[in-house]
Amino acid sequence: MALKNALAFLAVRDVEGTRWYKMLLGREPDTQPMKGLVEWQFEAGGWLQVNENKQLAGRSSVTFVETDLDDRIKQLKKAGIEPKSVISRGEQVSVVIITDPDGHQVIFARHRAIVG
Repeated sequence: MALKNALAFLAVRDVEGTRWYKMLLGREPDTQPMKGLVEWQFEAGGWLQVNENKQLAGRSSVTFVETDLDDRIKQLKKAGIEPKSVISRGEQVSVVIITDPDGHQVIFARHRAIVG
């Protein structure tokens, strides 16, 4: 038996908090399989699930692999989302970290060996 894929899961206090993720990702969710749960699918096959769960809200982190970090930063600012930390640019990996309204750490990372 082999694993086929992975899902990232973030709990929010209120399902209305998913509006922030719509702004963050620049699009509507791909699916809403049940009440209080929305999902986005990504080009390479990964998924992000955002679910209403008050007990777990704000206790997670997710990293998105990005192809153009500078363009992502421009898109974030256009959506009214300011990076909360200094952008770290290294020889192999560059990252920008933001925080969602519930306190989750959201990271955009560009790795030269993977992305090019």
